[in-house]
Amino acid sequence: MKLLPVLPLALAALFALPQANAADIKQENVNTCVSGAVKYKVANKSDATKLCNCTIDVRSKMTIGQMWEIESHAKDKKDPSGLPYVKKMQKDLQQCTVGLDLKEPQKPA
Repeated sequence: MKLLPVLPLALAALFALPQANAADIKQENVNTCVSGAVKYKVANKSDATKLCNCTIDVRSKMTIGQMWEIESHAKDKKDPSGLPYVKKMQKDLQQCTVGLDLKEPQKPA
């Protein structure tokens, strides 16, 4: 097959497509998180917004390599919680809840 000469054109076309703004994607994730937290009565909108902004920010700092390593551990039925960056991420996620009035999830009415 003679795909190699076409490859640069395909890549150029891919970059010409409109790209989603990373901030828009992050905000969409925050909005979905807030909506779910309020719907399931975990928190009021103010606390849910603080929680979701913080947790999405913490999780967004994970590298692709770290994600693959966690997936690899899971695939091998190993516990990834001993990995140094997983420990740090768990600590950072716990900090996201400090000072917030959070409840157990409830079924929406």
